[in-house]
Amino acid sequence: MKILKMAAVFSAALLSTSVFALVEDVSMFVEYKNGKTSSENIKLEKISENTYRARVPFKKYNRWQWGKIKHISILSADAQANKGDKGYWVLSDGRMGEFNCQSGKIDERRNPMQMYGVKKGDEAFVAIIKGLKYEYSMVVNVEDGRYSIYPRFHIEAIGMPIYEDIIIDFTYFKGDAANYSSMGRAYRDYQLSRGAVRPLRERIKGNERLKYSSEAVFLKFMMASFMRQGETGLNRGFHWKDVDAPNIQVFRNYDNMMGVLKKLKKLGIDKADIIITNWNWRSNGRSPIYGVAEPELGGNAKCRKLTALAKELGFQVSPHILHTENYTVSPAFDKNDLAQDINGKYYHYDGMGGEAYNPCWRQVYYKQVLQNYTNMQLLGFNGPIHIDVTSAITPYPCFDLSHFCTRNDTAFYMNQVGLLSDAFFGGWTSESSCDQVANTLDYALYVSAYPSYLGAANPLVSRMVPIWQLAYHGIIMSNPFASTIDYNARKRPAVGWGPTNSFTPQTRRLKFVEFGGRLTYYWNLIHDETLEDVKEAYQEYKKLRYLQLEYMDFHDEIAPGVFLTVFGDGSKIVTNYSDKPFSYENQTVASLDYKLFKP
Repeated sequence: MKILKMAAVFSAALLSTSVFALVEDVSMFVEYKNGKTSSENIKLEKISENTYRARVPFKKYNRWQWGKIKHISILSADAQANKGDKGYWVLSDGRMGEFNCQSGKIDERRNPMQMYGVKKGDEAFVAIIKGLKYEYSMVVNVEDGRYSIYPRFHIEAIGMPIYEDIIIDFTYFKGDAANYSSMGRAYRDYQLSRGAVRPLRERIKGNERLKYSSEAVFLKFMMASFMRQGETGLNRGFHWKDVDAPNIQVFRNYDNMMGVLKKLKKLGIDKADIIITNWNWRSNGRSPIYGVAEPELGGNAKCRKLTALAKELGFQVSPHILHTENYTVSPAFDKNDLAQDINGKYYHYDGMGGEAYNPCWRQVYYKQVLQNYTNMQLLGFNGPIHIDVTSAITPYPCFDLSHFCTRNDTAFYMNQVGLLSDAFFGGWTSESSCDQVANTLDYALYVSAYPSYLGAANPLVSRMVPIWQLAYHGIIMSNPFASTIDYNARKRPAVGWGPTNSFTPQTRRLKFVEFGGRLTYYWNLIHDETLEDVKEAYQEYKKLRYLQLEYMDFHDEIAPGVFLTVFGDGSKIVTNYSDKPFSYENQTVASLDYKLFKP
């Protein structure tokens, strides 16, 4: 690749010198649509003692010049290394790699946080992208044993003259502070200092629903199948109509769920957020209408009985909905609400209910939320609402001139919907960890779906690290992996969605605790046998749940297969994946077990 070869020439003489001696400039590489490239040095501005800023002003080029550019990459000499160098790189999805490969590549468009980091020897830096932060990919490229880690901004794909400066701040660490824990804390401090997020400990004050959630197990029950063709078993094509509406596969109706709530109470589970999935009209298949209970499950009347019983038993019960899919079969479908790409085409894909169209989030906020939320509130739902997909994707733009949105605008409207969710239901939860909604999000169902997607497996990856949790634990509750959902369930599908089986039965429990997870069940709750597993894990979790209000301040491997997690109050958890007992602070941590050390 031309960029990397030019970068090698630029920085070959610099790699052996001190990191702090290098912070004067970075290289900007420009790839043009005609295949040509150019490069120049961008002088860094000193922001604080250890932080330096790279800026590419949007006024640097005129509109005609910007129109010729395909990509802009920003490469620091400090983000280059050779095979065999001591250290690692880390991406915001948690993938970390040591410098031990001869060749390979990661090109990641989905970045849950706008940051990356590199450690070399006893020095390290974290880079935080603050301008055009939704318009880049992270690249880890290795050629002939030479590593380059950098963001590549997709200028052509923006589809308009760039609307703000490219800004990257590099913060450096040295000695004992040169690690990914410092990187995660630096990103946390950035988010807190600018008011983008607030600690969970503060947010639960005056919000009894959210306070309850911080102590409760998260139980997501599948009421019926989604409306995908493979699940309904019908050859109906992408667009179905009322006259050939497919049947749904019922797992639990409202009467059944009322029985489940009584069983949970009898088992001693005193605090639970109950989320019912596919409870509504044709399992989301009539979105953007999502405030009507499915008649085949018992309809609105039985739904209200369920929510009333949940309150009586001391549970919070919430609906599962999604804002990212609109269907032509819906009586509320309006093509004028749909997001368009730069060519005027609609974004669409095979979604939960057939051929789905992405709405513009401006239209979601102004047109699709209030009536639906009012209808769901009248059904008696009283806990944080679960909005699928939203936090699993980076914001997409809309080029419909009647409701034009940049990616930044879409992020704004996503959070406006989050604020409405707070007002109606006390909070909201979502599928994953993309932090354009960190301002309002309360819980992520899974931070990573490693190793299948949302941080896919790659030979360059050495292991997964809790970089997201170092930034957000104590701010946003989370379950770390798709595989740590139902972590102790004895009845698991032999063959399931890949990420659900990414760890062994023994290590799921350890990963859940090591990464500070909130106890979560979903995949196996169609089986009543799993309720006994919930009881068992809940008794253990009650000893740990106080940590949901604490920051995660440190994490690292302290011995082969042994990891230490330190929280803001001084609590420590040692997880031992090795086949031998491990001694820590005069106590023994058994093989394939963990131990909590309270301050």
